[in-house]
Amino acid sequence: MVRTSHKWGRHLTALVGVAVLVPSAAAAAAGGARPSTTPPSTPAAAATDILAEAKRISELAKAGLVYAPTDSDVASTDIVAQTSWLGPTSTPKPPAGVNVQIITCAPGTACETAANYAAEAAKAAGWTADIVQGAGTPESFAQAFDTAIAKKPAAIITMAVPDLVVGASLQKARAAGIITISVADAPNASGPDAYDAYVSYRMPLMHQINAYNIINETGGKANVILFNDSAFPNLVESNKQFQQVMSKCSGCTVKQVDWQITDALDPVKADSAITAALQSNPDANYLVMPYTIGFSSVIEAVRKAGKSDQVKIVTKDGDEVGLAAIAAGTAAFDAGVSLEWIAYASIDEAIRGITKSGFTPSDKLGIGVHLFTKDNTPADGKPVYTGFLDYKAQYLKLWGVAS
Repeated sequence: MVRTSHKWGRHLTALVGVAVLVPSAAAAAAGGARPSTTPPSTPAAAATDILAEAKRISELAKAGLVYAPTDSDVASTDIVAQTSWLGPTSTPKPPAGVNVQIITCAPGTACETAANYAAEAAKAAGWTADIVQGAGTPESFAQAFDTAIAKKPAAIITMAVPDLVVGASLQKARAAGIITISVADAPNASGPDAYDAYVSYRMPLMHQINAYNIINETGGKANVILFNDSAFPNLVESNKQFQQVMSKCSGCTVKQVDWQITDALDPVKADSAITAALQSNPDANYLVMPYTIGFSSVIEAVRKAGKSDQVKIVTKDGDEVGLAAIAAGTAAFDAGVSLEWIAYASIDEAIRGITKSGFTPSDKLGIGVHLFTKDNTPADGKPVYTGFLDYKAQYLKLWGVAS
């Protein structure tokens, strides 16, 4: 999507449990939570077929990793168990003397955790790395890019920094001969306003897994309240994919409610939005959130409404906030991907870009999704994804580094 000349408002977003100020005129004009007017789509498969597939996919995702080549519009039969490495099979030797700059969306967030993993991976490749903090605004991202570019690195990696707000900075980096890699942002810009490569956090696929599990748990009788942040394409796409799966279930209903991250960050606004949604749909049995920003307020609002036993709270991303809630019994399940995995993948892409050997196609990154539930989530809420597949050892082997 090409950058337009509209007058943009400013609006908070979250990706992997992080808050980022990015532009959206539509979101800025919105007055908080509001019901969507989009009608549900027509069921695409018989209930018996979708129930069988929902059970199969749910069981596989709970037991380990599941994989599909693409993030969106995935046929259920293309979601399969991942028991082996499906990522790249060769990588050029990391060149010596390389510095990478890693820009975070904001301090104290999950994208900072991912940045620390990327710095660890860069060190393993024999490189040096510096982390430059963004502050959640387009202005802070521009400043972070200027700081990073001034250090003359070979590559800049960003964590949850949308291309739509840093196009000019990406042009500056390209003019300086610097490779740019995006982690956890969907490609929405094109040409000089785009990153050189993108490493997907697989959010649309996560939400499809969540949808299948809801269908499975309810036997095709789900009544879902789906919260949506309409400011950000990757989150909108994730909800689109969720609804696409749910549309195959003839006995399921989904009511989408839009809100802003500013609602999530404000306990009073969050309580008001969740309470209103529950009151407008008293028969709901699932509340599906787009992220874990303000998650404690969401959980408390459900409790105050006396709905904790009736309404299951679901989210995605597999971050520590969501998993801690599952371990505590206040959230039901959470489809997620390893932050460490995508961080190591970003360094692998940087190696490819610096050596001009071509980036890995998105369908060849091989990153799997796991479904966390009360039964399989560690008591401390800290996942060990390498227990499913040792992606870290795979990357070190590709780089010729002893693990």
